[in-house]
Amino acid sequence: MKRFTLAAAMLFVPLALCARLAQAQQCNIAGTVCITPGADASTFLTATGVTVDQLISQVDGLFQATNMNSFLRDFQNAQSFSSKGLGVDYASEATLAEVGATLSLASNIDKAYKPSGSYTDPPIQGGGANFSLMGGLGLGLFGLDPVMLFANWFKGSATLGQLDGKYQNWGLHGQLRLLGPSRGMSATKFLIRWGGIAVTSGVDYAQVGLSTSSKIASTFPVGQGGSTVTVTSADNLLGFSLDQTTWSVPLEVTTSLRLLSLITVYGGLGFDWQLGGDCNMHILMQGASLTSKVQGTTYNLGTVDVHADGHVSPSPARMREIFGVQLGIFDVVRIFAQVNTTASSPVLTSLAMGLRLGI
Repeated sequence: MKRFTLAAAMLFVPLALCARLAQAQQCNIAGTVCITPGADASTFLTATGVTVDQLISQVDGLFQATNMNSFLRDFQNAQSFSSKGLGVDYASEATLAEVGATLSLASNIDKAYKPSGSYTDPPIQGGGANFSLMGGLGLGLFGLDPVMLFANWFKGSATLGQLDGKYQNWGLHGQLRLLGPSRGMSATKFLIRWGGIAVTSGVDYAQVGLSTSSKIASTFPVGQGGSTVTVTSADNLLGFSLDQTTWSVPLEVTTSLRLLSLITVYGGLGFDWQLGGDCNMHILMQGASLTSKVQGTTYNLGTVDVHADGHVSPSPARMREIFGVQLGIFDVVRIFAQVNTTASSPVLTSLAMGLRLGI
């Protein structure tokens, strides 16, 4: 009888301990986010009406652990889209040479978005940014007056909040202008002048890398009383990296209208073939602390582990609309803004702004 009791104890005590540990740590279905409640977790959850599952969902959304591939594809499409308009002049006519710089911002916006009243649930699903230096050369000296060649390039690094970033882009394009105006000037052409049709094609490349190995802290709201929870990674227990590259070949047909030899408006259609590239992301965070401050009291909610990996390729092709305006001062100083947008959902939109000097 004693042997049976001892054997039963040896069998059930470890099982009970395992069950208790399994109950202590809770994970999402994918197992990418796990929370181990701390000493104050029960008190906090009761006071705010929040559940552990809701905390897991908030942390999951913060790091896009479960939805990583969809997030990466939106990010990569936006980053590729931000390279449009960096290195080509669609507004100027009969330019011999020009140089300039362009800044571009792009985003994915969900057409079916319905406001939830929370700033943590915005309609923007992905974003990208690019900066590039450009140069253009007309082939008029070689008897090819309607032809322009463009090149753009930039490489740099920056610190984005708690992340270290590096980026590079370059592009090569050729432009053929058809049915353009003659070089002669008249009163009518001074008031309004059609710039003909421009056909542009080439290749665009963009690369972005983000990483961090230092401590990070992020805060998100919970409950209805304005409470917040802060996730703080433990020392030397965080790994994060994101590497993204895109190759695309655009084909663009645009036209322009110049008013008073000062302002030029232009627009057209573009089609982009995504010929290659990929996006990889890795997150490994262990033992990050969960804390909350409510009415001056700090609660130890426990620790959280996040482990997720993602890999995607960009969308294969898309059509976009091009709209732009340029202010030309003596046709030498050229200040422009250009919008590229798609009719798909999510809507891809980029805004490029820059300054160019031409002769």
